[in-house]
Amino acid sequence: MGKRITQNLRTIKLKILKFCLSFLFLATLALMAFHSYFVNRIWIPSTVHPRIVGPLYPYLIEEPLQCRGEAPFLVLLIPSMPQDVLVRDALRKTWANESLIPGISIKRIFLLGRSFVNDIEISVEQESSTFHDIVQQDFLDTYHNLTVKTLMGIEWVSRLCPRASYVMKVDADMFFNPWFLVRRILQPEKPLKLEFFTGLIITIGMPFRNRGSKWYIPYATYPKFFYPYYCSGTGYVFSGDLSPRIYKEAMGLTLFPFEDVFVGICLERMGVQISKPGGKWFSQERAEYNRCQFTKLVTDHHYSPDELLKLWPDFLKALDDCT
Repeated sequence: MGKRITQNLRTIKLKILKFCLSFLFLATLALMAFHSYFVNRIWIPSTVHPRIVGPLYPYLIEEPLQCRGEAPFLVLLIPSMPQDVLVRDALRKTWANESLIPGISIKRIFLLGRSFVNDIEISVEQESSTFHDIVQQDFLDTYHNLTVKTLMGIEWVSRLCPRASYVMKVDADMFFNPWFLVRRILQPEKPLKLEFFTGLIITIGMPFRNRGSKWYIPYATYPKFFYPYYCSGTGYVFSGDLSPRIYKEAMGLTLFPFEDVFVGICLERMGVQISKPGGKWFSQERAEYNRCQFTKLVTDHHYSPDELLKLWPDFLKALDDCT
């Protein structure tokens, strides 16, 4: 009898515990839904200079004649640090070579901020006078100014290269396959895609609330639980018609330290839907070089200049052998 009473009490306790856990779970879901609804209704990022659509900072190097004549099919915007002259040199010899694809006009632009070291600035000026592929504004080149750097490139395209068909923002530490991008995705033989934006889509991005994190974002800056869909900043491509629209939208917002998320916020406010790639064409992780597999992707991450220079001749052969 005593055992039965004890067993019944245990059963009742379990039921009460399950009820409490279920109630807590449902209450949490309700709170998240209310928070999302509330924030979406009232949270509008504060504006900064909403009527200014010119450059954020004065240009130190502008290259206003880069897009004179024939409109480029593709502009490559490549963020780079002032001191990384060897990286830029390796890219010019590999995937940023403007003459890689016969019949396709490509322009490369390295995006730089200012160095606090005078000798580096002198070196950048000399490099620019040789290659005319550097654009630089008067802001300090730091990680947290990457949004400023990317917007500099978008503003430059909007104003000085407005007839460009497509723009590819790609980091300097990437393996990039322009043939696959042009032939498989952009397809120059077909009508121009408008309001087009694609890359590696991040669908569940959450702000880091830990103050010690490199990616820390306080609630005051961004109060939502999730970021909107955005493309990894390692590499994304968009149609040229979006350049002035993204920049104009950005000028009505407080700048966000993570450029890929910030561009995603702009796209969401513009009502532009990101196009889902047809395959695993963009990567923000490193995969070991595979000559035939790499002919069927756009980007792969964490490739040093020395690695690119070493594998590039074999990759050029793979374009014929594997396709």
